[in-house]
Amino acid sequence: MMQAMFVSALERSEPLAMLSASEGSIYGRFGFSVATYRSRLEIGRHEAEFLPAPADTGSLELVDATVARSVWPEVHRPVRANRVGELRPLASHWSSLSDSAAGTSGPLRFLIHRSAEGVADGIANFRLPWSATERDAGTLIIEALEATDSQAYRALWQLLLDFDLTRTVVAPGRPRQEPLTWMLTNPRAVRVTRQSDNLWARLLDVPTALAGRAYANEESITLRIPDDPMCPQNVGTWELKTRGQRPTCVPVDRVPDAVLSIQAISSLFFGGVSAHDLAYAGQIKANSLDAVDRISRLFSIDPLPHNSFGF
Repeated sequence: MMQAMFVSALERSEPLAMLSASEGSIYGRFGFSVATYRSRLEIGRHEAEFLPAPADTGSLELVDATVARSVWPEVHRPVRANRVGELRPLASHWSSLSDSAAGTSGPLRFLIHRSAEGVADGIANFRLPWSATERDAGTLIIEALEATDSQAYRALWQLLLDFDLTRTVVAPGRPRQEPLTWMLTNPRAVRVTRQSDNLWARLLDVPTALAGRAYANEESITLRIPDDPMCPQNVGTWELKTRGQRPTCVPVDRVPDAVLSIQAISSLFFGGVSAHDLAYAGQIKANSLDAVDRISRLFSIDPLPHNSFGF
C-alpha cells in the first residue's frame, strides 16, 4: 500500500510525502522521519507578568462560532504563507466549530483580535472546563491560537492569561519556539510539560525536493544516499548547489562530503532537526571535517518549522 502511494505521488510529480503518525515506530521503515515537533505549555496565571510594550492599537472581541468559522481562514492564510511546515487545511477544517458544550469539557469560546483598521489579525479557541475537583479547577485550555503579527499575538495572550477565577493556562500543540516566553518578566512561567513529534516527512524525489527548497546561504556540497529500496532513484551521490538564482541538485561521480540515510535527509529538509544530532546518531557520516557544520548551516531555519494541526 505504501509503495503504491509513493508511485502514485511520483506520477503526479510530488517529490515529498508527509503524514501524522499514530505510533512512532511504524513509518521509519518506509523512509519517513520526524520533521516538526509540538509542545504542551502550562503557564501559571499569577506568574505571567508582561514586560512593558507599546499600547495595543487594535481591539479584542469574544465572538460566536459562526464568526470564528469565517475568521479562521482569514487569519490562517497569511500565517501559513510565512511558516515553514504549515499545511493548507481542507475547506471543512473549521466547519465543526460550535458554541455547544462537549460533555464536561465546557463550550468552546472564541476570541478575535482586529487591527486598528478593523482587519482580523488574530484568533484563539479556548475552554474554561468545569471540574469536580479543586485541584483542576480554574484551568483555561487554549486549543488553538494564531496571529499574523506580534501585536495581535501579545494581545490575545494577555487577555487569555488574565481571566478571573483561573490559575493555570494550558496550551497543547504549540511550536517548540514560543515568543510568549520573551514577553514575560519571568520566562520560567512558561513550562513545557510535554513534547512530541508532529509532522513526519519522506523525500520521494531527492534532487527535485532539494532543488525546490530555499536556502539562506550559498553552498556547494555533495551528499550520498546509499540505500532506498522503495525509491531506488534516490540512491546515488548528489551535488547540491545553492549559489545563483535557483538551487540545483544533480548526480555526480565522486567521493561525497557526507553520507545520509533517507530518513536523515527527510528530517533535514524542513530545517527543524539538528544535523549534529543526526550525525551523533549515525544517520549522517561525514567524509570531511566540516561537512556536518556546513549541512547544519545550509538546512537550519529560524523560526523552527511547525504545523498547527494533524492529518
